[in-house]
Amino acid sequence: MIRYQRFIIAAFCAFLFVAASAQAQPVRTDYMESELVAEESSIQPGRPFWMALRMKMDEHWHVYWRNPGDAAYATSIEWTLPEGFEAGPIHWPYPEQIDLPPLANYAYEGEVYLLTEITPPANLKPGTSIEISAYGDWLVCEEVCIPGSAAYTVSLPVTESPPEANTAWAEGFATARGNLPLVEHDWTLEASVNDSLVVIQATAPDWFSGDISSMQFFPYDGSLINHFDPQSFGKSANLYQISANVSMLMSSPPERITGVLVSEDGWRGPGSEHAIEVSVPVSTALTPIAASVAKVNTEISSIWLALGFAFIGGMILNLMPCVLPVLSLKILGFVQQAGEDDNKSWQHGAMFTVGVLLSFLTLAGVLIALRAGGEQLGWGFQLQSPLFVTVISAFLFLFGLSLFGVFELGTSLIGAGAKLDNRSGMTGSFLSGVTATVVATPCTAPFMGSALGFALTQSTVDSLLIFGFLGLGMSAPYLLLSSVPSLLKFVPRPGAWMESFKQFMGFLLMATVVWLVFVIGSQTGVIGMTMLLGLLVFLGIGAWILGRWGTISAADNTRLLARAVAVIVVAGSLGYTLSILPPGASSGGGAMARTTSADSGPNWEAFSSQRVDELRRSGQPVFVDFTAAWCLSCQVNERVALHNSAVVAKFKELGVVMLKADWTSRDPEITSALAKFGRNSVPLYVLYTGSKDAAPLILSEILTPGAVLEALESVTPLSTASVR
Repeated sequence: MIRYQRFIIAAFCAFLFVAASAQAQPVRTDYMESELVAEESSIQPGRPFWMALRMKMDEHWHVYWRNPGDAAYATSIEWTLPEGFEAGPIHWPYPEQIDLPPLANYAYEGEVYLLTEITPPANLKPGTSIEISAYGDWLVCEEVCIPGSAAYTVSLPVTESPPEANTAWAEGFATARGNLPLVEHDWTLEASVNDSLVVIQATAPDWFSGDISSMQFFPYDGSLINHFDPQSFGKSANLYQISANVSMLMSSPPERITGVLVSEDGWRGPGSEHAIEVSVPVSTALTPIAASVAKVNTEISSIWLALGFAFIGGMILNLMPCVLPVLSLKILGFVQQAGEDDNKSWQHGAMFTVGVLLSFLTLAGVLIALRAGGEQLGWGFQLQSPLFVTVISAFLFLFGLSLFGVFELGTSLIGAGAKLDNRSGMTGSFLSGVTATVVATPCTAPFMGSALGFALTQSTVDSLLIFGFLGLGMSAPYLLLSSVPSLLKFVPRPGAWMESFKQFMGFLLMATVVWLVFVIGSQTGVIGMTMLLGLLVFLGIGAWILGRWGTISAADNTRLLARAVAVIVVAGSLGYTLSILPPGASSGGGAMARTTSADSGPNWEAFSSQRVDELRRSGQPVFVDFTAAWCLSCQVNERVALHNSAVVAKFKELGVVMLKADWTSRDPEITSALAKFGRNSVPLYVLYTGSKDAAPLILSEILTPGAVLEALESVTPLSTASVR
């Protein structure tokens, strides 16, 4: 009896070993569990078998597909195999799109099996076992991304008999296979690419009785389409089409379009596979069944939309590092002052809101006064002045250094606000609102842009109203939390993450300074650019002195001396630079110097109203580019659309004369020309078709090569002899 018991125990242990040998132990890393698993419990000599990297992410976390989209990187598997073994590529189930506006990624949430086929040699000896090792590397993300990796080893026995399925993983392998794109199918696929769209057309086979109501294209090439832009779907009879906007990163049209078409309706009818693989040569242009992909127009065109943008922008300010630490302290101060009297608590919040509103309205008043004095375009118009560009560059550079921690900016303001909170009465709450606004002011620019640009072109009343909504948006959380103290538990606590985010914002400010240096170079040439760079060096020295010896931890005499020296260095270098800075060019020389150097680009002439009239009288087609070096959208349009080889060739073929109206520096003639078209800003693109009676065409402010070529279809080409 004992002998039989030992035999049963030994057989059971052997069974457990065989079952466990088909998998590695799960590995737990940040926000996910992973392991290497085999589909079958054993292998045969020369017979391919399948393995998978099983990845199970925590809720809301994801890992990436072979084309991760706008950011991140794909999961990879590095195999270490016995001699004679070969591993194929990863077989990827189709992904889902995860939007992080304005970006989009292709990824997996929940659980995914990444399949790989392994081929063993034919000379394996049955009765032995082999070890297969792999190293996985990935990026797991939610709002933050964390790189991860792990090593795995699986031991598999070699047998003569056909292997049995590993029941623990059968469902996972089956699901993964069901989500693989069909390679062999009866659908006829075609694709075309032009300057603005990628169009993919699927023709149903005769036997297909179902319907495709929607589909999405996931490209293998990360630089083919704009991933975040919505794709346009259309169908006609047995034809189905998807259109996607071409990526600005695409240097030249590809020879083949590869990727995956996904439809929840099933490519072989309801309940069948959701994905088919696309790998087709680029053919002649397909006529889109549906309209082109709609572009989101982010330009503010009404006072109501401007007020909404302003309010939202003001609320977002409270999430910025310079405001978030103050938020809970301010509200807590209100609650403590009011004690158990809820009525007084909200009154303190209301007074704080009044302080914020008056601060924003004061800022609006200053800007409106500048506009009344001739600064009609607000910030854009000010950028025509080299003196203003120099001052704003100096300010942004110093503020960027403060974000890096070279010196502290705003500590005293926050401290002052804390003291104000200790005052009794409504005056302290009001002054706290003023202080919070002053601390928040450096953070307003990234979120006030569109609303501010609209406000400074409106009436005084509308401008004040927009700035008032900015203040309301910023103060709304303060007012709400002071009225309902129990909501304070939802306020994020200050932490170490804020320091990293603050320093990251510093890099964005430095990128802005680089752009402003380019603007100065366009206005004043190399000499002015060199002077600005020299000024930034002296500003850095002054900031370093202040941060090194001017802190509150230094001795009183040392601190006072350091602050005095820092002020002298900063103010002296800024004043001296402004006094010797070369004046800006009167008109388009800067832009001409930037564009005519490229042999493959358009041949620009300097703009003048007289030249336009002369060309129009002779029946010559004319294209006028109203632009400026400080206009970022102008620069993007120029490089993406106007320097496109097909566009340049079409301009030359039609004999279109190209005129550049460079408004980088102030030019009354260009200002007057803009006014004739009801505009007071750039960019503006005007095409005269050559017909004396035809009205000029006004192109969109956002150009694509396709849009320019479409506009040029209305131009009647001149004979070569008439082309100047």
